[in-house]
Amino acid sequence: MTMSEQKPKQSYFEAKAAHEAAMATKRSTPVGRACQWVVENQISWSAALLAIIHAHDYFVAGGNSKLVHLQHRIPNDSQGRYLRGERDAYFILHWAIVFTFIRATVMYKMLEPFAKWYGVRSLRKLTRFGEQGWLTIYYIISNSVGVYVMYNGPHWLNSRQFWANYPEGHSQMTALMKSYYLVQMGFWFQQIFVLLIEERRKDFVVMFIHHVVTCNLMGWSLFTSYTRVGNAVLCCMDSSDIFLSGTKCMRYLGFERAAVVSFIVFILSWVYTRHYLYFKIMYSVVFESYELLGTDVLWDPANGSFYSRPIIAGFTILLSILQLLIIYWFALVLRIVYRIIFQNNLDDSRSDSEDNDADGGSSGKASARRSTSAKRSSARSKAE
Repeated sequence: MTMSEQKPKQSYFEAKAAHEAAMATKRSTPVGRACQWVVENQISWSAALLAIIHAHDYFVAGGNSKLVHLQHRIPNDSQGRYLRGERDAYFILHWAIVFTFIRATVMYKMLEPFAKWYGVRSLRKLTRFGEQGWLTIYYIISNSVGVYVMYNGPHWLNSRQFWANYPEGHSQMTALMKSYYLVQMGFWFQQIFVLLIEERRKDFVVMFIHHVVTCNLMGWSLFTSYTRVGNAVLCCMDSSDIFLSGTKCMRYLGFERAAVVSFIVFILSWVYTRHYLYFKIMYSVVFESYELLGTDVLWDPANGSFYSRPIIAGFTILLSILQLLIIYWFALVLRIVYRIIFQNNLDDSRSDSEDNDADGGSSGKASARRSTSAKRSSARSKAE
């Protein structure tokens, strides 16, 4: 097929019209209308659910509702530690609802109005800024808490402590460790919920696999008392995500130079945490666990011991799937690096790449105009 025979590329307005027509078709079904209502009313229905939950806790449960408070506290434990148990599922569900309310409130009532006030006019950019801004805030908090938990635990910079004295001291969690773990699980289950109800992006399948694998890793590590491993993995994931989401926010506001600096820091943190440290964790799971536990610790669920080679093999498979996804994403990151070096273009080739088409005709304040002017000047100089 010659170039003249190829299908002409859609203009921004044609693409927008086609997208709106497709969305109208989806909304014509009962499921589509239900999802639309859920998405458009996230603040109201989540706030109503939280009001009911906390009213029940205060007036009925006497401040001990399993939805609101940690359960399975060890009786007469001097350190006030907890075990994991079936009632933890209610606490996770509560936090999934909490994150639905906080996410929607922060995005729609704070971040998007701020970006619009600053000068962002593209509807798609406003949405992306709200999403990535919320993730930046969350990852800063979650990573700070995760590092604090690890720093105050025996496994700080010592992977052999993932397994030392297992299962004693592993199944008994401090209130902070258990809260951190269950809240993180609530966040990731809420992320799956968001993927399913909101507009699907082109990386939907990859993100869905990532979220499901993450929830499985957290759930099984909690069940088997491998929470020290889970804590380390979460810290490796969250730290680089701060700079990834932060870089996108800077781009949406027109801070191109700051975005490049943040992107460089993101790449360095990604390689160090998601590859180097992550492989050290995988090495510990596969080899150090057997070296320290071997056949001395047997499969004995009645006494809190869940160590076995099949269980370790299952964890290794889940960690390997996650690492394959990370390698796939890093290949896309390298494409962005190529564009920066050879094309002077900091575009994300993943879910946000469609922003470039959606920005046609948008205008901003002085900073946005200066950015546009600079790009035009650069284009003229290249042409000359």
